[in-house]
Amino acid sequence: MRRHVSIHPRGILRQLVERIRGWEQTLVRAGEDLPLVVISYPRGRRVYAEALEAALCQTYPRLSAATRQEYAAELPRLPSLLVALLRGRNACTCLGHYHRPGSEGRLARRLGADTGLRVGEIDLAIDAIRRWEPFPLAALAARPAPADRQELEDFRFHAALLAVFFHELEHLAFPERAEGLVRRRSTDFYAASLREFSQQLGLSYGI
Repeated sequence: MRRHVSIHPRGILRQLVERIRGWEQTLVRAGEDLPLVVISYPRGRRVYAEALEAALCQTYPRLSAATRQEYAAELPRLPSLLVALLRGRNACTCLGHYHRPGSEGRLARRLGADTGLRVGEIDLAIDAIRRWEPFPLAALAARPAPADRQELEDFRFHAALLAVFFHELEHLAFPERAEGLVRRRSTDFYAASLREFSQQLGLSYGI
């Protein structure tokens, strides 16, 4: 007899595992110009939360005022509390999404009800962002010394996290803006961050 085998997409299986495993949360105060961020991540994946927390609390303050100014217009329009849902990858392969008002998950709705604050929600695919490299030739051109290589790679990952994070925040603040414009601004921010840090290491960043 022919057996009927049900094949489930990997994305659905991953969602089931996350649901069974459960989620944990941590609160991050990233500075006066950014909203409070509640980071929610699958249980046992504390490293995801640590990566975003380091990007917001350590890497972002190291950037020059000129680089941070790129998103100055968006920040006042943001909710005062933000939920960032972290997972390794998204089934749709996107690096992140912003969630339109009314489409937030249970955690964001509960926080809004308990605090009376306006709460926004985004999600980020941490492992996919780690592998994201929009300018591979420019990255190769930096040619760091072995002693600087890990530091540069850590910064590159955090800069990529910040670029996707601010990309989704811009969508939250200005949902009517075209994706092409928002993407161009976030990749420009990423490039400016890498250029700035490379200069601190005495490296040239570019093709």
